[in-house]
Amino acid sequence: MFDRAVSEMHERAGTRLFARNVRGFLGSTEINKNMEATLSREPQFFWYYNNGITIICDAAERIGSHGRDMIRVSNPQVINGQQTTRTLARAKPHKASVLVRVIRVPRGHDGQPSHFDTPVSQIVSATNSQNAVKPSDLMANDRQQIEIERELRKLGYGYIRKRQTKGEAKRSLGVFRFVVKKEELAQAVAACELDPFIVREGKERLFEKRLYSQVFPKGDPFFYLMRYWLMREVGYAAKGYPERAYAKWLVLHAVWPDLADIVRTRAEREVFKRIWEKNEWPLRSLLHANNAMFKAASEFYRLTRGKGAKAQDPSTFFKRRHMEREFRRFRNGGRNSHRGRYQKALRSFEKQFKEEMQR
Repeated sequence: MFDRAVSEMHERAGTRLFARNVRGFLGSTEINKNMEATLSREPQFFWYYNNGITIICDAAERIGSHGRDMIRVSNPQVINGQQTTRTLARAKPHKASVLVRVIRVPRGHDGQPSHFDTPVSQIVSATNSQNAVKPSDLMANDRQQIEIERELRKLGYGYIRKRQTKGEAKRSLGVFRFVVKKEELAQAVAACELDPFIVREGKERLFEKRLYSQVFPKGDPFFYLMRYWLMREVGYAAKGYPERAYAKWLVLHAVWPDLADIVRTRAEREVFKRIWEKNEWPLRSLLHANNAMFKAASEFYRLTRGKGAKAQDPSTFFKRRHMEREFRRFRNGGRNSHRGRYQKALRSFEKQFKEEMQR
């Protein structure tokens, strides 16, 4: 297909053409810059250098028009080649050609979305190789992600489920006071529910098949927001303390069960939503509790890191598997000198929170 035809296709449909794509436009990546350079200097070789564009559709029909063979498609979606399409559309006319693959993936009549979604996901994974596709990209159009986006929107939160430029995200989201990325929700849930070691291994691992269903088990927005809000508060308590950055996920894991025991019902979560969004006074007590837990983590590190040449640095120490088990025994034991301060701050938060519930 000639570049002009690709550009016209984009001009007619706009970003709707990429609704099934797992990413947004990535902007000036190295790959995209190289495409622009090829179009500018040697457009005749673009066909050979580029992987092409993959379009899926519900139906495709071969027709003739003015002595040319054409394909008429129904509900087309560019699932691979958005970067190529957008780059061609931005560039000036240059007489380049690009390979376009059209794949007909008819939707089933039994109402089962997996019959359509599964092959689409497999095609995306198999055909993307220029701007690399990450595990989090492949889950961007998962129905759980779409449900979470819808539910968060009702609460006034913008949800970024596709990797894209900041400008692209702003245009697609609209105006929200609070914007959350799916990677942030994944980290918050994993740190609260799983071994914090897993979070330290990297965000992308949380989107692999083995962990994804544990990290995103439901569509309830408060399931994610409660853990996200606490993650933000723990992160605030860690600011300015390099050692605390390593202990952050462990502290989040330790504090979460106590907060979850205080804020349990839908009504209580609604009140906590207001408290967090308006930064109201009960959060000061929660900050004191988080600080006490960080101090307990530092004490735990100093007492168990080893001695001499065998002493572990904070980065290595807090990355160990099953660290939360050892820390639980320590913080509930007599060697934790910060236990009383943590419990006092937590009781203060609970009292203030109950007062807020009665307002």
